[in-house]
Amino acid sequence: MKGYASFCPIAKATEILAERWTLLVLRDMLQGSRRFSDLRRGVPQMSQTLLSRRLQTLEQAGLIARRPASNGHLEYHLTRAGEELRPVIDAVGHWGQHWVRSRLTPDELDPGVVMWAMHRHFALESVPLGGFVLYIEIADVTQLKCWWFVVRDGEVDLCWDDPGHDVDISLYADLLTLTQLYIGDLSLLRARALGKVEIHGPKDLVRDMPAWFPRSKFADDNPLPVV
Repeated sequence: MKGYASFCPIAKATEILAERWTLLVLRDMLQGSRRFSDLRRGVPQMSQTLLSRRLQTLEQAGLIARRPASNGHLEYHLTRAGEELRPVIDAVGHWGQHWVRSRLTPDELDPGVVMWAMHRHFALESVPLGGFVLYIEIADVTQLKCWWFVVRDGEVDLCWDDPGHDVDISLYADLLTLTQLYIGDLSLLRARALGKVEIHGPKDLVRDMPAWFPRSKFADDNPLPVV
């Protein structure tokens, strides 16, 4: 990105942060992504070549550092400078949800993106003891239709192939409804009442589902009334 030839700290920061996709890469790293493959899942529209270039730029700017993982592969970790962007990026998200949020056009709906986002945002403090396996089937897509969330010991694993565990609770909905649930446009209770979702499982697990079902951290900033 061409510089602004200015001493202004906002200009200097913008030279690094305002390139296309950069804030989204940093968003995913702040949510815990370390591997290249995980970053690709968070921003699938971004090519591998461009992602590699952005990571190189961020490393050169001192925002991230490459480190070997226990399996010998490289991981990307935020430096102190990168970590200090957390309140900045959170503020951008809160502002965007309140003032310029999406009206959810078809080109913005992606099953892989919403499932990957959901797996980051289970309310783990409200998950029942022992955890569970949640199966989600997206009714109106042909690819990436079936998903499993394995929630155990304070961690959430997302699978697009059957992990072989017994399913404790199942949810069926279309892609728009799932996205609305995640971003806070629609409550789970209201979606069931309207027949937009179908849920099967033990009564106590279904009853407590609104307490742990994943929602965006920005959902409460939604200026629209949640139905």
